[in-house]
Amino acid sequence: MKDKKLTGIVVRANDYLESDRLLTVLTIEEGSATIKAKGVRKKGAKLAFASGMFFCGYFEVVESKGRYVLTGATRLYDYSGLAEDIEKYYLACHFIDIASFIIMEKHPDEEMIRFLLNSLHVMTRGNVNQILLRGIYEFRAAVISGFAPALYECAVCGEKTRSTNFSLASGGFACCIQGIETDVYVRQAIEQISESEGRALFSLEIPKESAVKLKNISSAYIEMVFDRKFRTMDKLEGIG
Repeated sequence: MKDKKLTGIVVRANDYLESDRLLTVLTIEEGSATIKAKGVRKKGAKLAFASGMFFCGYFEVVESKGRYVLTGATRLYDYSGLAEDIEKYYLACHFIDIASFIIMEKHPDEEMIRFLLNSLHVMTRGNVNQILLRGIYEFRAAVISGFAPALYECAVCGEKTRSTNFSLASGGFACCIQGIETDVYVRQAIEQISESEGRALFSLEIPKESAVKLKNISSAYIEMVFDRKFRTMDKLEGIG
């Protein structure tokens, strides 16, 4: 048996047997990992605090028979409050859905995990423009995964362009075919999302109408580049 310490966030928690839980954790060290949390559903279980959705911290585990078993935990950040606001909860789940698609077992992606955690942290600050944050997250997740949109050269003909016409099919701004007409604010936002690092990503401010345009494009773009439908936000619209 080998002892390890992993750093990550619980993105799925499934009840298992009589009192256990199987945790899916996105970790910096190993990508997606499954951890068995024994007895955490029992009253007074000392590790129950580390066995729920959004728990972020250090996971002390022992490897036994090819499976990690939780032996200890230390909280780093508290994102549990996101579950108290239905809109923030579903947006957080949407972010996690995308990150879980990108980060695979034994394929760590520290940049994506840190971006996920920073995005969740922004959501805990109180009043946040969730439409704009969604657009930022979706586009940046695509960029991190190697799908940066064409910005300064036409995605079709390669000529230099400052067009605000975005072509989903061609993967960026285009001057010579019909696409989605945006505006200068959306263009500047996509440039900043693609090129900025760290906190600068979250300092972005654009008009509300432009934020909606950005989100509509980012949602379609990320589904195109990953060839996958992300349905979490559809559930929120169904409730509404």
